[in-house]
This record gives sequence, structure tokens and C-alpha cells, in this order.
Amino acid sequence: MLSLDEFLKKSKDKAKIYKDFRVRADRDVTDRLTVCIPDIHLLERGLNDDFFDNKPENEERFITLLDFLLELKELEKNELEIIQLGDMFDLWQARGNTNLIEESYTDVLGLLDKLGTIYVVGNHDIDLLQWYEDRGETFGRKWRYFSSLAGKPRVIYEHGFQADFANNQANWSGAIGKKITEVVGLMEYLNPDIDVILGSAWESVSRLFTIYNGGLTPVKNPDGFHTHEYLNFYIGLMEKYNRGDTDDHHDPTDLNLAVVGHTHSPRLVKKPKDEETYYLMDCGCWVNGGHEIGVISGKDIAVCQWG
Repeated sequence: MLSLDEFLKKSKDKAKIYKDFRVRADRDVTDRLTVCIPDIHLLERGLNDDFFDNKPENEERFITLLDFLLELKELEKNELEIIQLGDMFDLWQARGNTNLIEESYTDVLGLLDKLGTIYVVGNHDIDLLQWYEDRGETFGRKWRYFSSLAGKPRVIYEHGFQADFANNQANWSGAIGKKITEVVGLMEYLNPDIDVILGSAWESVSRLFTIYNGGLTPVKNPDGFHTHEYLNFYIGLMEKYNRGDTDDHHDPTDLNLAVVGHTHSPRLVKKPKDEETYYLMDCGCWVNGGHEIGVISGKDIAVCQWG
């Protein structure tokens, strides 16, 4: 298994630790190098395509990452796992289905598939998963994914909308975020930067929802890591899985790391509870110039920026 430091060295300084977001867990969490790619939000290269953002260098930088991972995959084989954490497509703002998006990003999507990427569904592309399920067909996206060590799941990968009151597509409240996004998408045809302009306003709306939803309440971490509003939610979820008290995974697990995207704000937090230390890694995004990835190897967990 390639270590985190070896991964950084092989990247020839293209991958660097973001801020101080690196931690060494008290025990191994993976038995292979795992690279997590957060929200991409591919559209049709229009004014509201936040991945392209009218800057060709954004796509070029992402392709250099995929090219590097492909070279690494040829060497590491099954010792390298690539996970895309959802919102690969932005179907909330798309002009139709994925056909126009796929035509716009044949290189990106082709490389992701060639890497054998594991796809987790996000709130912006969950409609695609539901479309296939309604027709009794299979599709490559998963609601969540687990990686195991010593025969037990150790890491859970979700998009992160599950912890977000206004965007949880499993509940009625998820319609709020979707409708806001659809309105913003229309406004972006008039002003491409409207989503950036409204960023602070949306944060105010999110803070209002925290009053009604304990899962969004910020947690202060005694170890000095940046806070994350989803930490308690994911500790509770991991505890539930570890007890075997779930519908989709009846055997007890050994989870202590949750990996998400969704917020577009990279962070790495940890919190001790009941003689266990739990970790939450938010891998950032690839929209509006973001270029973060999550990297896990053995005990090492880190958020990196590429390029």
C-alpha cells in the first residue's frame, strides 16, 4: 500500500496538504490508498456551469489529476481505490438529462470510468439514480459505500446531504434546497455570479435551519481542529452501524471515519467519545475554482489540494 507521503512525493508537488488538514488515526482505517473526489457539478459548459466557470484551466487541472491517478492505478492495481462522493452531475440546473453533459465532458467522464471509480450519489444527481430504479434497471451509483479492514467496514462514504436538513433528499425538507437551487440556476443565466453573490445569504438560511435540526448544530472540538456542523450526525450514524442497528447493514461494523463532500468547504475534524475517536473528513469541491481531494492510507487521513 502506497503511503500518504509516497503519494505526495509521486505527485511531484501537485498534491499538497490543504491548510493543516492531516491527522494520523490511532489505528489503521484502510488497507489501500484511497482517493476521494468531491462535488464536481458538471453541466453543459453554460453560464451556470460552476465546474468550468468559464475558465478552461479548471478542467485542465482536473484532467491532470485523473491522468496522474491513471498512471498510479497501473502501478498499484487494486491497492488504489477512487471514490467520487456525489454531485458529479448538476441535474438541478441541467437543461435536460445527462446527454448534453456527457457530450461536453467526454474526456473527464471517460477517465473516471477508466479508473474504475466508485460513484456515490449526491443530492444534485440523485434523480438519475431514482430514474433507473423506477425502471427496474441497475446503475453504478451507490447511496453510500463502505471500505473494510480485517473483515469489518471501517470507513463510510456518503455525499453529506443526509446530514443537511434543507438538502436531505430522503426527507420532505430536501425540497427546500432543490427549489432554491432551481431558482438560482435560472438567475445565473442573467448573472453568472449570482450563486457566489448569494453565498452569504444561503449561509444565513442554513444557520436558521440549525435551530430546528440538531444534526446541523456546530460542534467545538477540544483538539483544536476546525468545527464541522455534521460531526455529531456522523458520530451517531457510525455508532448505529457499529451496534448493527440499521436496515441496510445488519452485522456490527467497526466504523470510525466518515468521508463526505456536499458543503464545498474542506475540513477535517475528530472527536473522542466512549473510548473511541471518531473522524469526519469533508473533501471540499471542484466548483468555482475549488480543487480538493481526500486521501486515506493506513492510519493517515488528509485533505489535499491539487495543482
